[in-house]
Amino acid sequence: MVNMVNTAVNSNIYAGRKPGSKYNQSHTFQQKEVLEVPDGAAVNKYANVQEIYEALKYNASYRVDKQEQDEIAEKEIQNEEPEISNDSSEKMTAWYQGVPLKEWALTDPKYTDSETGISWYIRDGKYPYMVGEDAEKFRKLCEESGEFPLKKFGEMTGLIQKLDDNTVAYVGDNGIAVKSKDGKEMFVDTSGLSYDILMDMFRNLPRNGDFFSNKYWSDNIQKAQARS
Repeated sequence: MVNMVNTAVNSNIYAGRKPGSKYNQSHTFQQKEVLEVPDGAAVNKYANVQEIYEALKYNASYRVDKQEQDEIAEKEIQNEEPEISNDSSEKMTAWYQGVPLKEWALTDPKYTDSETGISWYIRDGKYPYMVGEDAEKFRKLCEESGEFPLKKFGEMTGLIQKLDDNTVAYVGDNGIAVKSKDGKEMFVDTSGLSYDILMDMFRNLPRNGDFFSNKYWSDNIQKAQARS
């Protein structure tokens, strides 16, 4: 499974594959699925963001599909070496479109958290990832603080936005899921917006509006687009 925890710890947002491999098909994480509550789970069961993510992490979609998992398992059973590259530190090297993420990081936009000094990069205008020393710093930070890495990564990169004491927005690559503690929820399609526009929108978002109004989000999206 390729998930946000592995992303931060192993510098891996995309499944690591060597060029030329039949497994070398980049599986970008589909954040929308992470926002879905497991079947049969009552929304009001979750008292806070931490509990929501503890429940959802088992059904996170930052993963290769089941067919590929089966193929990899079958290959390992046949005692063939998995086609995953490891660096000198024996950590998995992540590939995207045939290029290691650490090489994409040389040209991708870089963002830095002012509190921790940890940096991340944005691939294809949407997908945050960490590499090298920053990924290691992030891992140690979560170990020392006891914070859940997936939740911390989301908060640091802006993928988790606290709108008020009762409402949280989860940013995916194709939309925003807005959820409240009293069970309200809605999905906002932002598939055509870049990471920068979304972050600008949240920085300037009025906190006294109706978070479950389509007009509220469409108005603020238009304002963010006009500023870009």
